[in-house]
Amino acid sequence: MTQAAGDGTGISPQIRILAGGEKRLLTDIGRIDPGSIASYTEHGGYAGVTRAVEQLGPEGVIDEIERARLRGRGGSGYPTADKWRAARATAADRKIVVANLMSSDPTALGERALAEGNPHLVLEGLILAAFATGASEAVIAVRRDWPLAIERLRTAVAEATAARLAGYLVLGTDFSVQVSVWEGSTSMVHGEETALIAALSGDRGMPVIRPPYPTERGLHGQPTVVQNGETLAHAAWILNHSAEAFTGAGSESSPGTKLVTVLGKVAEPGLVEVAMGTPLLGLLSEAGAMRGSTKALFVGGPGGGAVEAGSLDTVAYDFDTLAAVGATVGSGTVLVTDGATCMVATARFFLDVSAREACGKAVPCRIGTLRLVETLDRILAATPRPNDFTLLRELARKMSDTALCHLEARAPGPMLTTLEHFDDEYRAHAERGVCLAGACAPLDVMPLIGSDA
Repeated sequence: MTQAAGDGTGISPQIRILAGGEKRLLTDIGRIDPGSIASYTEHGGYAGVTRAVEQLGPEGVIDEIERARLRGRGGSGYPTADKWRAARATAADRKIVVANLMSSDPTALGERALAEGNPHLVLEGLILAAFATGASEAVIAVRRDWPLAIERLRTAVAEATAARLAGYLVLGTDFSVQVSVWEGSTSMVHGEETALIAALSGDRGMPVIRPPYPTERGLHGQPTVVQNGETLAHAAWILNHSAEAFTGAGSESSPGTKLVTVLGKVAEPGLVEVAMGTPLLGLLSEAGAMRGSTKALFVGGPGGGAVEAGSLDTVAYDFDTLAAVGATVGSGTVLVTDGATCMVATARFFLDVSAREACGKAVPCRIGTLRLVETLDRILAATPRPNDFTLLRELARKMSDTALCHLEARAPGPMLTTLEHFDDEYRAHAERGVCLAGACAPLDVMPLIGSDA
């Protein structure tokens, strides 16, 4: 089921693109030369930019994105047209657009595959965002541990500038946009837009309270649109094909497709593009997973949630349905677990990731995630305190209510959803020191319950 990239022009070997799914953004990877603008234009590339600057105009571009009902693929699902229109309406002499390829979850493969395999698609979406919002500066922020992506993005920027598709007086019009590539640290919090803006400014990458929103005051105090790389690629696809073609796939509330990284207990882990609204069971079939051996899916990465196997045919992969069951599109990852997976230990793993990646600015996040990990450690060691289960729920609620950013708000998600669906595993660990999944090593020291010693 694995689709091989073209010889000499492929993506990193650890990125496996599965053959199934609804191919849109992934269709040209392995078919075009990612280091050649000529190869990209031969397959219809930059027709969207030409159409935008010569026919539609900025408002026409935003109207097209609005008709497509494109929602941001960074996890929150915010309407892209609303963000672009807000930035355009803000009066300023200087505006900036940022392509966020910082990928808060390092296991998510979608944006890296695009940056390595079809960098011009992301760049075209960024140029369209700049044109629509009136921005004269554009930045592609990319993780510094993606060297091939950085190289190809820089080559794409140079080629597009030389072809007058970026830079000064694009296609001979009065629209100009200077594009640069910025390498950033691999901190998970940089996936959050205000933290990324702080890092781009030369400060420590930490989120700030909103409002004002970045579209009003962002990088260098100027109106700024931060859009994740996959969203920009979809915007380019829409302008190259049409809003009607985009809405031909997906659900009513979440049109289009989504790049999903399937990991864990599956026959073929890798990257697949699926129509939004696809039942989770259908998504699993793309990776060769068998429903009978599947215990639960952790959907959305460290800030996602667990969906039990019995619900996979009724829960759709879209923003609203996942939110209703305590999960999220999040980073675009789906971790598949089987009967030999301990839900308590898995929830503890995700919480530990959030605790280690906390930027330290918000006390509920900096301290709260650590306290949740400590509480799970007591449960796993069969030495819980009398109020530990209450503490888990109450502390999680307080963290969400006082969160400074969505990373903090969503951090308790894996723990809360497993506690809801797999309470018996938590109780067995806490009360008997037994792992019902048989995955955790026997305890070195068991509590001497009922002993006079």
